[in-house]
Amino acid sequence: MAFPQGKAQEISYQQQLDSVLYHYQLSREDSLSIPKRLQYVSISINKAEILQQDSLIYKGLMNKTWLFGKIQEYDSAIFYSNQLYDFAKRNGDTLFMIKAIKKLAFYNSRNDQLATAFSYYNKVFKMARLHKDSVEAGKNLLYMANIQTALGDYSGSKTTAIDGVKYMTNTLDLRCLSGLYHIISVANREQKNYKEALKYNTLAIALGKDSTAINTIGVKNILIFKNTKAIILAKQQNYKEAVSILRKLSSDSIVQQDQREYARIIGNLGYVEWLANEDNQNTEALLLKALRVRKKIKDVEGLIASNIYLTKYYLDIDKEKALTYAEAAYQNAQKIKSLTSILEALGFIFEVKENTNAEAKVFNQVHQELQELNQSNREIYAVTRYENDKLTNENLILKAETARKERQQVLYIFGAVLLFIAGGFVIYRFRQQYKREKIREVYNAETRISKKIHDELANDVYHVMTRIQHDVQDVDEDVLDKLEDIYSRTRDISRENSGFTTGNAYQQELENMLNSYGSAQTRIMSKDIDQVNWAAIAPEKKVVVHRILQELMINMKKHSHANIVVITFAKNKKNIKITYADNGVGIAKNRKIHNSGLRNAENRIKSIKGTFIFDSDKDKGFKAKIQFPN
Repeated sequence: MAFPQGKAQEISYQQQLDSVLYHYQLSREDSLSIPKRLQYVSISINKAEILQQDSLIYKGLMNKTWLFGKIQEYDSAIFYSNQLYDFAKRNGDTLFMIKAIKKLAFYNSRNDQLATAFSYYNKVFKMARLHKDSVEAGKNLLYMANIQTALGDYSGSKTTAIDGVKYMTNTLDLRCLSGLYHIISVANREQKNYKEALKYNTLAIALGKDSTAINTIGVKNILIFKNTKAIILAKQQNYKEAVSILRKLSSDSIVQQDQREYARIIGNLGYVEWLANEDNQNTEALLLKALRVRKKIKDVEGLIASNIYLTKYYLDIDKEKALTYAEAAYQNAQKIKSLTSILEALGFIFEVKENTNAEAKVFNQVHQELQELNQSNREIYAVTRYENDKLTNENLILKAETARKERQQVLYIFGAVLLFIAGGFVIYRFRQQYKREKIREVYNAETRISKKIHDELANDVYHVMTRIQHDVQDVDEDVLDKLEDIYSRTRDISRENSGFTTGNAYQQELENMLNSYGSAQTRIMSKDIDQVNWAAIAPEKKVVVHRILQELMINMKKHSHANIVVITFAKNKKNIKITYADNGVGIAKNRKIHNSGLRNAENRIKSIKGTFIFDSDKDKGFKAKIQFPN
């Protein structure tokens, strides 16, 4: 039987179309292996391109990216997501452009390309806001805040998540809203603002008010929020309640079925019990058990946490074991390219390892990369910064107003009590004032000496040098060299004893002083200096801190020959702790007692009821710990 040419072409086209659909359906068969399904979807896409069937090309590319993601071949998933985006852009198809960008954000995030993922999530956020899709906008702000947290930008993360809450407040998406509350809680915890951390953690948990809400949020997510609550309570030194929560979670059947979460809980339990009592007999066993579980399930991120806990546990009792676990944490952090974990692990390696020149170079590179990534992310999100700042300012004003009312109530209630203890308070203040005046007298004397050396002695030496050079014939070069050396030493003494502000600009001036001792050969790094509320520190304590750190920097410059110096600031409820470490030549133990700068540092810190402990030996660097009540 013969058919007209048009009819034959129609049958041929239908057969080809059926072949496209046939291969596409095979690519979605769960019973087949992923490589086989990828073969079928590639055939489907090629045939659809020949037939110019756009809808089938979209379907094929969507499925192909998903399949590559399923087997964690994220580079390929990203490649075909880009193909999807380019194809949708050529067709002017906004819907599939958005779908492609979402895939690019997701797969770049899974591929540890966090800055690139952040940029794509920001694009989706902008599109969602343009289309007034509040839920989609809030979700992408949550993804962006999570990335900022992973990169250690807790201030940026909190700002982004607070904006996300604004979009999600009037929606029914409890999962996203609880996630935003959780990330704000975590950011506050890392910034040591534990009261706010507990507040947002409570909001996240409270959203699971019934079984329907819990299922919407996710049972595992609720358990994660409770785990976070325990960590916040531990940070507040409320160890009893924290341990109670973690023990209850460790016996939960849902937790026990999920080995990843179970290891997280028992690891945290062991660590918190150790914080509560360093002689606790269960700590070591729990920490090692968590490590074994994580090794078994190949939880690299969890292994970092376990190794850091074990490093802290052994730090003061077995330096060799502490170094072993710190190096294990470092290796695992490198595997998943976690920049913040790399820096944390290196920080412990600096404390226990003698020669850290190689690690110092890595620390510098990673620290610089992390700063650049966080700065880039903040610039990307600058389009909504005004709105975020406005919301933050409103929260700060509300917080200040609440605090003012609370202070008024306290004053009314305890007014009579304050009058009763006024006499004792006056005596106490008088004694404290006497101590402060002594410190100020020393500071003023140093400043006067500095000015006198600068204005009189140094200038006189300089004038003598000038006159000799111009008025004396055949002057002895050795005499000029000695005069120049005297001039340089007098200027150094003047600089070392010069005055500085103890007011609002103190932090900046302290940083400038520390950085002034840096050079092309010596890198100075100050960590978490902004975590200390310097405005609340008494001026005389600021004087002591400045002078002690200056003594250490002078000692480093004259004797240490270090190429990296790390000064770390930390604050808790009672004390401020400053840790100094360099990788220089160190000081022989039998010479320490003769170091006048270190003796001066010890005498100064005692004047504010603090402690100064140093540790060094020849060719093993120099470490010092300064602690004083805040």
